[in-house]
Amino acid sequence: MMAEGPTSGIGGHVRPARRIAIVSRALLVIAAAALLFSSASACSLHLGSSGEDPGAEQARILERARHDFTRAAGALRAGDRDGFLQWFSSEGDGGAAVEVRESLAKVFDTLAPLPWRTFSFEVTPADPAAGIYRLRGSGKLGAAEPADRIAVVRYLRLRAAADGVAVLADETPEDVRRRYLMALHDPVVLRRPGLLVLADRRARRRAATVLAAAARARPRLSALGVDTRPTVVVTVFGSVEDVRDALAVDAAASRLVFFAYPTLRVAEEASPTYDVGVMGPWLRDAELPTEDVLTHELAHAYTVHWFSGDDDPPSLIVEGIAEAAEGSPAGDALREEVATGDQLWPLPESFGVSDVWEGGDVKAVRLGYEVGGSLVDYVAARWGSRKVRPFAQAVAAAEPTEEGMDAALDEALGVTWRAFFAGWRRYVLAGS
Repeated sequence: MMAEGPTSGIGGHVRPARRIAIVSRALLVIAAAALLFSSASACSLHLGSSGEDPGAEQARILERARHDFTRAAGALRAGDRDGFLQWFSSEGDGGAAVEVRESLAKVFDTLAPLPWRTFSFEVTPADPAAGIYRLRGSGKLGAAEPADRIAVVRYLRLRAAADGVAVLADETPEDVRRRYLMALHDPVVLRRPGLLVLADRRARRRAATVLAAAARARPRLSALGVDTRPTVVVTVFGSVEDVRDALAVDAAASRLVFFAYPTLRVAEEASPTYDVGVMGPWLRDAELPTEDVLTHELAHAYTVHWFSGDDDPPSLIVEGIAEAAEGSPAGDALREEVATGDQLWPLPESFGVSDVWEGGDVKAVRLGYEVGGSLVDYVAARWGSRKVRPFAQAVAAAEPTEEGMDAALDEALGVTWRAFFAGWRRYVLAGS
């Protein structure tokens, strides 16, 4: 049994019928693609003479494959297509050999144009009785962390040959073939400080639009105390299907317009920044505030590490940071909520909500975003942007009670909860 399934979180934007509501939600989606090989296929592979140790043959295959594929990774970084393919020698000229060559040529053509600082292939047994091994390519893409970003996975049927290994077949399940960066088509790369934009070459103009909007967003984030020096990868996807293929998610199309998501990497721990996805075809919609929504998602991307020690940080604060960076003005609904006693989002209890979307319709969610954004705006206006991060982290670490907030806010801002809450209410009602 072979399984390949990254875990992704998606935060997206939805569009109500009458206007664009900028909303984002973290999801946890675990997708798995599995391939089961029959005993007949296992019997078709000759591992050696009947007296030979299968474990010794497997060790020999792994040693030779790791040697060959290490050199193939070097050829990929060097842009040497023929050199890359020569390390994946196949036997014969039949259909299987042609399929193997075409599949691996596609890997090279997709990944070689990308600005890899490091790149390597890892070979591990997947179904050794059937001679099937997993080949996983990963590395550091430009200046963007992490150094183990997964680019491609292939399941290859291998046999030891006189001078290395022979690739007998590509047994990769269909839903894994376009996983990770293999969902790109003829990729193009655009770069500015702190940003690396990937797109299909045919969408280069859209990618340029995204890059320019993201570059304009960075000063807005810096003004809120966000460190924008780390490089964030922004991928302009060609279709909903490309997103679903790349990330193994089954989210609704409306959730996949602009979204932040964890980098898919080899290590289990989260990367210090998120990636950002953009649904390219939606950029045709003139109503879409590209710079605003990119600011929102980049805020998530740059600040996710603020909450690295908390599995469920308060959603009001997480979304409030992005909302404040976006600069959305407070509306009448927020002032009415504050004036009538915070009935939908009572504080500080609502800091215990880990997902603004839980049990709420779009109107309630929109109000939750405004509450969070106004809290962050108030801290920045009253104490300065350098206090936004300490405030957010203190609230995230505290119990959502007045006593918990007293301790948190005394440490972060030097005030009690009652004083903070009263000041925030005045700030909102005065038309913040």
